[in-house]
Amino acid sequence: MFDPILEKQLIKKPRGALLDLGGEDKIDFDFKFQLFMTTRLSNPKFSPELAAKTTIIDFTVTQGGLEQQLLSRVLSKEQKSLEE
Repeated sequence: MFDPILEKQLIKKPRGALLDLGGEDKIDFDFKFQLFMTTRLSNPKFSPELAAKTTIIDFTVTQGGLEQQLLSRVLSKEQKSLEE
């Protein structure tokens, strides 16, 4: 159900775009639209397809763990050899 939204399967029109939700349901799409989803699950399982289409933020990590994750991300972008 979320695939058309996550993949931005839009139908262009002169003054904007329509989002096709399947069937005959088409709604106006605002390019400023952002979708935030939350869960109470402590360790949710996400499919690889969903993980590839979204940004997943784990708010249960400690500050030290978050620093390590962010450092790893920066190093992977800036200096891959140093990260390895």
